[in-house]
Amino acid sequence: MKAKRRSVRVLLALLALTVQGCSAGQGAGSAPDPPLPAMSAAMRGMTEAGYKPQVFDTPQVTQELARMKRDGITWLAIQVAWFQATNASVRIAPDPAKTPTDASVRALIARAHASGMRVFLNPFVNSLEGGGWQANFRPASPAKWFLSFDSYLAHYARLAQATHADLFAIGDEFDSLDTVPAYRPYWLRAIAVARRYYHGPIVYGADYPNYQQVTFWQALDDVGVDAYFPLSQESAPSVATLAASWRAVAGEIQAWRKSTGLDRKGFIITELGYPSEDGAAAQPGAWLPHQPVNLVLQQRLYQATLTTIGQEPWLRGLFWFWWANPSNPNWQGGPRDNGYTPRGKPAEATLRHYYNGPGGTA
Repeated sequence: MKAKRRSVRVLLALLALTVQGCSAGQGAGSAPDPPLPAMSAAMRGMTEAGYKPQVFDTPQVTQELARMKRDGITWLAIQVAWFQATNASVRIAPDPAKTPTDASVRALIARAHASGMRVFLNPFVNSLEGGGWQANFRPASPAKWFLSFDSYLAHYARLAQATHADLFAIGDEFDSLDTVPAYRPYWLRAIAVARRYYHGPIVYGADYPNYQQVTFWQALDDVGVDAYFPLSQESAPSVATLAASWRAVAGEIQAWRKSTGLDRKGFIITELGYPSEDGAAAQPGAWLPHQPVNLVLQQRLYQATLTTIGQEPWLRGLFWFWWANPSNPNWQGGPRDNGYTPRGKPAEATLRHYYNGPGGTA
């Protein structure tokens, strides 16, 4: 299910948009930058993911920051990928055709900060084989793979430190690697590498089915989950039905946190989205391109999430996936789009209502 979503991210990045955006620097006489939210405040996050070298410099990204702010978004997650040739490969490297340039990442971080948003730098690894999803990695030599992974992490940890990113992820959804006890020393070394170069809080985004089995939670500052939990098999579930499912999931998460002592750490939903299509409640992690558009279901899913786990006092924050994919002209939002973005859909109005209403929500 999740593999299909990951493959969509990579394979549907069809068109490079190379229009350069303006600098985020302040000129003489311009208004001062708005203050950043307190680090202790709830993270109301949105994700931008890039699959072309200059995509983060385009107006389709830079000019949307103001709209996100109006919707109540206070954090921007920036996803940027390096790649390996196959699921068995042991070398991770940037792809000149797919990886956003460091300069464009720096510029977007600066623009987000200048707009008053904090930044979560959330790099990840895909393969160029099949669906590309990192959950399916089976490196021929784990020792060699983790050495390459250390170099990749060091690169982005340096970038995060240099740009004053406010949160850094060491990865996400490595299902075949993050629960194996024999690999725990490699993960602890990788976390140490990240801390050597980045001095802020560090998180990992576990895939929702196996978050309780990840072996290295105690070494991180925050626990993160990519929370694509199935909520209902019904074709048109009510908000009440979806909310009941979320309350049950939230109860399980909190019981696990308390039983493991992880309730002393922050808990972050590092990624969560709902495509605006039929079946989204049953498979939130799978975008199916030929499914009929269903704006009502997406809106109900947003409402159910924001009124249940979104209200939990132990939830540090939630990062929605995603605002748009400007690498692809077909994923720009609006009433005929069945993808993940809430942009230009009823779900955006729901998000704005809860984030800008009295007291807001996480």
